[in-house]
Amino acid sequence: MPNVCQVTGKKTEVGHNVSHSNRKTKRTFKPNIQSLKFHSDILRRDFSLKLTTSGLRTLVKHGGLDGYVMAKPVSRLTPEMAAIKKAIARRTPAATETEIVKKPARKPNRSARLVKKVESRK
Repeated sequence: MPNVCQVTGKKTEVGHNVSHSNRKTKRTFKPNIQSLKFHSDILRRDFSLKLTTSGLRTLVKHGGLDGYVMAKPVSRLTPEMAAIKKAIARRTPAATETEIVKKPARKPNRSARLVKKVESRK
């Protein structure tokens, strides 16, 4: 089984170890792959995924497996993720590719000193 992330597509890369004398020897850079289970609320089942840690952050950002799969077009998904999206689309006829998943609004990060300064002007 190759070391490939099912979300980001990151895989093993090849490079050089470079010594002080500038001698180069081949080496590999492996992605930080984690095997995790994610639950699909729509399909009511778990999926085992091989993800990098950055892929995990991406899934969390989109609100889980269902949110990520429905937010991306099929052309941007790996074949495994495209199959999950297809199963979700069969399960929910209202879900289409044009449906936009709205992310929660974030409050601007303001320091306490700036807040006091603004309030004192009022």
